[in-house]
Amino acid sequence: MRWMRGPCLGAWMCLSGGLYATAVLADEPPAQSGQGTKFHGTGIFDEGHVNVSFTSSSSRPSCIGTALSKGGLRGNKFPIGTGQCGPMDYVGHEFLSVGAPQRKFKIVSVAPHASIYETCRYAGQPNPPPPVMGTTWEYQVTWSTALTQPQPLCPANNVALAVPLSWTQDAQSGSWRLLPSTSAFTFACVPKHVSGCEFEDGGVIAKCVDWGYPPWTSAAQTLTGQVLSGLTTAGNSLAGNLQEALSFHQTCLRMATADYCGVGHSNTVDGTPIAFHDTKYVPLTAAAHVVTSLSGSAYQGYYFEAAWADCSLDTTGSNPTPACRAIHANPTNGVILPRYAALCLSKRRWASFPFAGTCFDPHSQTLTPFDRDFVPKYCEDYTVEQLEERGARLFTFSRFLDTGLYRFQQDGDPGRAVTTTAYNAPQPLPQHPNLVGINTARLGVPANYVPVRLEGSLLSKTIPQALRAKLQLDGLYRCARVDTTGQKHFLTTLIPDTSVTGEPSDACPAPLGWSLDVPTGGTEVDALEGYLSPVASGFMATPLSLWHDDNSHFITSTTSPGIGWTELQPPLGYIPGNP
Repeated sequence: MRWMRGPCLGAWMCLSGGLYATAVLADEPPAQSGQGTKFHGTGIFDEGHVNVSFTSSSSRPSCIGTALSKGGLRGNKFPIGTGQCGPMDYVGHEFLSVGAPQRKFKIVSVAPHASIYETCRYAGQPNPPPPVMGTTWEYQVTWSTALTQPQPLCPANNVALAVPLSWTQDAQSGSWRLLPSTSAFTFACVPKHVSGCEFEDGGVIAKCVDWGYPPWTSAAQTLTGQVLSGLTTAGNSLAGNLQEALSFHQTCLRMATADYCGVGHSNTVDGTPIAFHDTKYVPLTAAAHVVTSLSGSAYQGYYFEAAWADCSLDTTGSNPTPACRAIHANPTNGVILPRYAALCLSKRRWASFPFAGTCFDPHSQTLTPFDRDFVPKYCEDYTVEQLEERGARLFTFSRFLDTGLYRFQQDGDPGRAVTTTAYNAPQPLPQHPNLVGINTARLGVPANYVPVRLEGSLLSKTIPQALRAKLQLDGLYRCARVDTTGQKHFLTTLIPDTSVTGEPSDACPAPLGWSLDVPTGGTEVDALEGYLSPVASGFMATPLSLWHDDNSHFITSTTSPGIGWTELQPPLGYIPGNP
């Protein structure tokens, strides 16, 4: 059974997470960190992708002819003939950015670096396995300009990794692509340790290195316990060479940032939990399709999201271009290179996120007529062999994190309205909000409530506590009262900031006859609609307000219900709204 979850993206065919499919579930993967939106994690240069020249700007450099080898700066000692420089010899060296405005980067300290995820995972255990991707090097770096004093490159003066890649931007589309370089490199900050195996911030370049996908050859295991050589799940051979390492790294960057179009634009929120596998081990059904959900207590509620393709190089020519934007009109062997970083999309990481990328724009100059006619199959119609043929390297699973907030009315009367996430969606899921139906069992109302408007999205009440705390979300609760005619009225409100106890019941004004709308046999959590932000930030920038009229009717909405309605100030909070 196929059913749609939100609008299809570009030429993709979209479907649900396959909740009703029968699958042989995979073993639980190891702990994996939340992905992010920042490639570098500096908080300063992420949008501009600053490239750093290998040529030292130090007035008296002790090392010249600098290059990167497995994340370590190396060169020749100066004067020539006095030996080789290793990473530790670069303490105090300064490097300039490429292009304007010019910035100076100074290396303050250098130390060996092992994967932060493996370090925490096996802390205190005897005989831990070899670290993921072996050992590379980490740098404390400051940056400055001709007019500013040096300041730490990474938040909290954290360390950075150095990778031999440089960024270039297409002047017409604004798309970014990442290419190997022998003349420049880039820094990415390592995530900050919070507690246990929990980390925050940082750049996905550094995360992909620590997950085991560095842009250099490595014989060590990835975070999923695999060595990237030998046979893949589909039986194809991996050589473990530099070209494949670059391919896995590039694919990892697109996957981590949910860069569906493969052009350098993120479509996710920092800290969103995901799970992933690579081509060395893909959890499959008996029919060789990727499973629809993961097993294991740590990954309950994780559903297949997307297969991610190699967007690093089109090696058919001397001038590399992103493979994800280079469909060949006359493919050989029946293989069509993908236009997108995501070969197919089973569910969106954030259903309410306003997507960015040229493949979402039907008028984009990067799309050819052939692109627009290209229609791939549904995700579950591909075998893993077919996905690998099309460049797939990584496979992600994620949760359903947000849910629609709909307003319903009874008999067309604005005075009898409820704004709620308690609705039934038909199969297939609708492209239009008027096709949803109110959940009469949960709300105890007649069936003649009809949808009026999709207000936007709330973050689901199943959202992980860590992400809820990171985003500083507030709970939105449903309250109800019954008038003398037996009519049930609703309002949706927050726990007031002045609450003494902080209990959900404080969300409802008891002196006015309102109480938490808990169904018979239910609990207070059944009255929780979901979560929203107390401040406008990021993609949660649409105010959700409580409106009332002179007859003490209430409507929760992002827009005015009409003449005669007054908005209570301030707003309840902010959500990803529906225009």
